[in-house]
Amino acid sequence: MPVTSVGVNHNLVALDELARLSVASEQILARLDRADVPGRILLNTCNRFELYVETPTFHGGLELVLAAVRDALAPADQHLVDQFEVYAADAAVQHLLEVASGLDSMVVGEAEIIGQVRGALTTAGPRASAALHRLFDAALTTAKAVASESGLGEAGRSLAQVGLDLVEARHFPLAGRRVLLIGTGSYARVVTAALLRRGCTDLSVYSPSGRAEQFATSHDVRPVTEAELDAALAATELVITCSGGQHRGEPVLGTFQLAATRAGAPLLPVLDLSLSGDVAADADKLANVDLIDLDEVGAAAPAAQTAAVLRARDLVNRGVETYLHLEQGRQATPAVTAIRAHVTQFIEREIESANRRYDAETAAAVAHSLRRVSNALLHTPSLRAAELARTGGLDDYSHALHTLFGIEIPR
Repeated sequence: MPVTSVGVNHNLVALDELARLSVASEQILARLDRADVPGRILLNTCNRFELYVETPTFHGGLELVLAAVRDALAPADQHLVDQFEVYAADAAVQHLLEVASGLDSMVVGEAEIIGQVRGALTTAGPRASAALHRLFDAALTTAKAVASESGLGEAGRSLAQVGLDLVEARHFPLAGRRVLLIGTGSYARVVTAALLRRGCTDLSVYSPSGRAEQFATSHDVRPVTEAELDAALAATELVITCSGGQHRGEPVLGTFQLAATRAGAPLLPVLDLSLSGDVAADADKLANVDLIDLDEVGAAAPAAQTAAVLRARDLVNRGVETYLHLEQGRQATPAVTAIRAHVTQFIEREIESANRRYDAETAAAVAHSLRRVSNALLHTPSLRAAELARTGGLDDYSHALHTLFGIEIPR
């Protein structure tokens, strides 16, 4: 069954539109659960919304997926489906491996995407078919090779790093500064690690979903409760938000709250790394607030170094070739299974006969010899079947098995 990629990224739609797609993700997956879609994995990040699906037919499966997305969206957002890009079969493989390797990110070579791809596979659980598991495993293997061999990570930096660079360039070095982090998801862990590397150790965390205490048990931060949030805002020197749209588009920090808590205070940089916007957009109108949002971070991302990108693309192309080589060989599995079953039935009959005619030790030796000879004889036909599957000659191979041995190959 063909694998298809369907979705959009930051190059096709605005970030707030991506956020609205993200909000509808559970409804979309629920609709696909009820449809004839054997396998599906959702890759939903701060700058992309993509579904990878395995369906009985390409066109029929594509219509099911697009209909599920359209039906789950509010009428005002249904036009987003018209912006979806579609990659089928080999092109879907190429696309995912490029995505996982950081070649299609807002910041080329970003460090977070490989974890997001791994998380998408894990989150999919039983929704992921065996074919999609193999595809995502191949993508992760290639991404690791790109990270370790291409130097792409040095050419591009993560969104968090770019955002922190902006703060330092426009305001102050982060070492020794007091920072309030809002959000406790996977991206908050990335931000925390980046701050610690820059010598920023006075960290507090507030969670809109009440997870600050839990986050603080595994990170060197102080939890902030709802009742303590205003005081924390008044005392901090930098706010970083990355709650991941937990309030479905509603800003965690409003303009009134910032104005009230920062009255008479020095200029406060607010780095909003959330997809949906954790900070009210008009907060930037406050005289003592400098709001740096995800769009500005993306625009400040450095251009990638050409040599590193070329090396990364070469590794991706090799990964695609390896994956397709293995997948094409898998088409021979029914033929190989059938011929092995055909030979095995004769071998087992002879072993049963030996068990009746000889003592246990002799019968065991005969069985061992027969199975060893069987494996040796079947080795070359098995390899030949895989090779013919890759070159398009498997039908002739199957016909020959039927003509010579009466073996039927299941379709």
